[in-house]
Amino acid sequence: MMYQKHFRQLTKLVWFQVLFVTLIMCVGRAVMFAYFVDTNQLTGKSADIWRMVVTGLRYDLRVSAIGFAPLYLIGLLLAAHSTIWRAFRPIAITYSTVIVFIITAITIGNYYYYQTYHNHYDLFAFGLFEDDTEAVVMNMWQDYPIVQSTLLTLAVAVLGAWMSHRLTATSKHVTRWFSPVAVVYGLISITVFFVAARGSIGTFPLRQANAQVSELVVLNKLTPNGFMAIDWAIKARKADTKFVDVSLQDGEALLSQVVGSNELFTHTAENPYLEKNQPNVVLAVMESLGSNMLAFDDPKTNDMLGSLRQHFNQDFLFTRFLSADNGTAPSMAQIMFSSPVQSISQSSAQNLTLAGNAFQPYKQAGYKTIFVSPGNMAWRDYMSYLPKQGVDRVVDQNTLLAQYPEAEKYMTDWGLPDDVAFKYVEKLLSEETQPLFIILLSVTNHPPYETPDYYSPYPTHVSDDYRTRAGQGQIAPEGIQTTFQYSADSLGQFISHVKQSPKRPTVIAATGDHQMRRIAATMPQEILLDKGVPFYLYIPEAIQAHLDITFDANRIGSHKDIMPSLYNASLSNARYLNVGGRNIVAKHDDPTLAFGANTKVWLSDKGVVSLEKPRSFYPWPESGLYLDPNAKQPVPVDIDKKADDYVKMLQWQLNYRVMQAKQAQ
Repeated sequence: MMYQKHFRQLTKLVWFQVLFVTLIMCVGRAVMFAYFVDTNQLTGKSADIWRMVVTGLRYDLRVSAIGFAPLYLIGLLLAAHSTIWRAFRPIAITYSTVIVFIITAITIGNYYYYQTYHNHYDLFAFGLFEDDTEAVVMNMWQDYPIVQSTLLTLAVAVLGAWMSHRLTATSKHVTRWFSPVAVVYGLISITVFFVAARGSIGTFPLRQANAQVSELVVLNKLTPNGFMAIDWAIKARKADTKFVDVSLQDGEALLSQVVGSNELFTHTAENPYLEKNQPNVVLAVMESLGSNMLAFDDPKTNDMLGSLRQHFNQDFLFTRFLSADNGTAPSMAQIMFSSPVQSISQSSAQNLTLAGNAFQPYKQAGYKTIFVSPGNMAWRDYMSYLPKQGVDRVVDQNTLLAQYPEAEKYMTDWGLPDDVAFKYVEKLLSEETQPLFIILLSVTNHPPYETPDYYSPYPTHVSDDYRTRAGQGQIAPEGIQTTFQYSADSLGQFISHVKQSPKRPTVIAATGDHQMRRIAATMPQEILLDKGVPFYLYIPEAIQAHLDITFDANRIGSHKDIMPSLYNASLSNARYLNVGGRNIVAKHDDPTLAFGANTKVWLSDKGVVSLEKPRSFYPWPESGLYLDPNAKQPVPVDIDKKADDYVKMLQWQLNYRVMQAKQAQ
């Protein structure tokens, strides 16, 4: 009788908590559905919505059952002893409360993560620990209702604790069941619990692939709960940072399919003029300079460019262009190191010098290589890693503060104002005694979106469309737009200064590291716009006269094309990595390499592919970046295969270069 009583109390407690936390996750999914799904896209999708609900419920039950399995198992072992059970009861209540708190916090966090990144928790979530953690936490505090969310989480946890206390309270009047009834009750409970923990009665437990319930991507994103998404992200993280030995022969077929050659390296053309007249080269990677924000630009009422506008109009500008990835770290890893692993600088390969990094061709040509950022380059351990890749000097906020101490009062969590870094680069260019290659990474266009008080902004206007898309963040949209403009204007002022300089000619390139966050996209019309960044290129006329150049604003590309374009505009017979990039202003565009690659979107000469499962294809519109949702087609087989081969090739070449670097040690 004593064991039966305790067992029934335990079963009531566990099943109540399983259903309670399942309800929490279901409510979280319903709220996300209400806020993030465009109802105009739901016509004819009732079956998909039902699959999302049912599969989501299975995910929720699985997480809940796994979470309470230790409590159930230990309780079954301890229920036979009254003294031990009395000691176990408060532990069970505490355990339940902690689980409820964690699940509620993860569910609420998943909502805001989706609001920002348009995805459930994924690899970027590790940025909290790998980026400047203090700055990330401050951004969260400034832009999200942390206090309200914490109070709500505590209230839900307290409710769960109160119910746990009620359910495990000792009662003197417990009807004894006949032993067969108690046994059947126990077997049914344990069996159903086991099925819930698997999420399936089939051969395989519920897995990540089961989340694909619709051709409407947003439904697939909302199907898993936050806890499952974290589990998948952890597994992806482990796979992402694992380097394996490969052979050159393994990659020759992939290289041939992707780049049309089985050679891992290629060369720029011989150019006697560039050999004698080496220009400076500056690449500015601008924080959140996204095409989705530039879509709101209006030179009269909502100026997002400032002084950068004149240069966008005068020089080479490509708008059918993608960032390599959708975060600063992965995009910088691709641009500088051709690495699909964003944490390469913090991985087991952090002490290796990778052949083919972005700085190497310039080092071999006698350039001084410099990396500049107004942020703190303890970020991603760049202060240590970049010198190993041939960077002669790393300049961050500490160097800039020593040079410009008056800038300290404008310091934010992310660093100093962008114009301070540009001013320093101007100084470097004016004092150089040898050609310079400089990469600048800006930081100001981050929360808290503050601009220095000496900046005089151009007109801005928060439209109803922008206000709706930007959501209900804690930071005023006016400040966000002004900060975006300030950052772009700082770049424009820098370009103007360099163009007027009598010193050595300077080639300038600029792009965004990723799209502007927190702007909701209308899909599928804005598949490209949502992942797009501009690519700006200035080549002085004196150099253009000695190059075979064709500018076609409709040429497509992505971050992979930046460094090859710069090499071909500045170096003679330079050897560089051949992993899909090409000179985007070449006289004759290479059709094999004329594609744009982002982890979520693929561009070809035929149109735009969404790589989100299930994949979809949209032909190019006659003009602009907005796609026609009615023009959706199956993805052409050749494009589908090339997109897959490109990913495999990137992974292979990084493994190969890491292996070669290890052997060279």
